[in-house]
Amino acid sequence: MNDRIVPIDPAGRIVLPKDVREELAIKPGDTLKVSIQGSSVTLTPNKEEYGLIRKGKALVFSSPGEETLNHETLERILEEERADREDSARRDISGRKRRA
Repeated sequence: MNDRIVPIDPAGRIVLPKDVREELAIKPGDTLKVSIQGSSVTLTPNKEEYGLIRKGKALVFSSPGEETLNHETLERILEEERADREDSARRDISGRKRRA
């Protein structure tokens, strides 16, 4: 992407061009980190990455916030998901039997 010249309004605001927002997936309400080096100002999307994130050769699951996912919490989440899938499968099977 080429450099751009954008105006600053009387309140000190700038508008990021639409194609810049789209390329960086910046949405209303997102925040930007402001860095100053000499006479340069850099705006960086302040997005916390979460989900499966590649770190080197490994895929690592990261969750938003400060909380660490411990073994007990992981087991509870897995059990809840398994129970939900089993309930859904039972409902599907019982619905098919009635229709037949």
